[in-house]
Amino acid sequence: MTAAPARHLRPTWYEIDLGAVAHNVRELRRLVGPGVAIYACLKRNAYGCGAPAVAPVCMQAGADGLAVGNIDDALAIRAAGVAGPLLLYPSCLPEVAATVEALDLVPTVSTVEEAAAWNAAFSRRRKVFLKVDVGLLRAGSMVGQLPDLLHALGRLDRLEPAGLYGHFFSYGAAVTAGQYEWQFARMAAAMRAAADAGVALPIVMVSSTSAVLDHPEMDLTGVDPGRLLYGLSASAHPARHGTFRQALVGFKTRLVMRKTLGALDPGDFALPFAPRPGMRIGILPLGWGDGLPRPLPEGAAALVRGRRVALVGPVHLEHTRIDLTDAPDATPGDEVVLIGRQGDAEITLAEAVALWGIDETTFHGQMRDHIPRRYVDLAG
Repeated sequence: MTAAPARHLRPTWYEIDLGAVAHNVRELRRLVGPGVAIYACLKRNAYGCGAPAVAPVCMQAGADGLAVGNIDDALAIRAAGVAGPLLLYPSCLPEVAATVEALDLVPTVSTVEEAAAWNAAFSRRRKVFLKVDVGLLRAGSMVGQLPDLLHALGRLDRLEPAGLYGHFFSYGAAVTAGQYEWQFARMAAAMRAAADAGVALPIVMVSSTSAVLDHPEMDLTGVDPGRLLYGLSASAHPARHGTFRQALVGFKTRLVMRKTLGALDPGDFALPFAPRPGMRIGILPLGWGDGLPRPLPEGAAALVRGRRVALVGPVHLEHTRIDLTDAPDATPGDEVVLIGRQGDAEITLAEAVALWGIDETTFHGQMRDHIPRRYVDLAG
């Protein structure tokens, strides 16, 4: 008999509602209409939800293509049998051109030097996306340098523009009034440069989640949102109103041990925490190496047998204590919920991350790939 992979034996898991992802893609389509291409952003392993599982759901729900920030995610998506346009945000070098060709991926080109390198590396004509820097000051051609890149494409025989895109600087309070409009004006200048150079651009997109919700006029011919696909908070006062559901519905584990603490007299020696006489504790097989906050905040809790119980610090690399004094019937093997519902009790993602001192998107970005995902569909 073949042993199961280790990741399936560990009693800790995330629960992902794929029905929520499908609903969110359909809701996005309702907002942008049929004439705007949707490139579903699956960066960071689909924001921690598992790119190989999320990708086919997005395509079946009406996305026109996918976009990833890491070629490893692209490989996993293709290995899952998902076809369709797959944009690589700047994430790899032309030395992987053979893999890009074999898997029919669409890399990003931002400079004349990049274009020449990809052209030399490809064995045949391939599509590439051009990127322009509209104000994020990350990847992308500066607007004033874009004409040089566009004219270089005319001299290269193996690169065919699939489109042009940019990413807004859109990080919350740091964005001041009019900054979207200023950045969009730079995108408009880039589009004029392409028209002047006679370069056809089938897809032009600059709208991620916040712009999709707040600035419908900036849709252009495509959008590539990420957060809203997973139901993450995006806009306090959207111009477009949609109902988006959270994809992450559970972060769960199981109790592996319980014991009652006897009387302790450590003398002058310190103990990890101050135990109470007769205190019952349980041991969970996860710790700060699995995404729990290393400094345990006051009030951190879990659910066991439908009751809220306290986590007991300090959190260790792969183990955490819970106080079972008020849940004396809990036994090894019981489900323990860090995020999610158990009976009538619930710890929401918003509650957990507020206590842990992060936001929902940060939690998704920090979801550990060694923890298995269990997929559900709560549409009904």
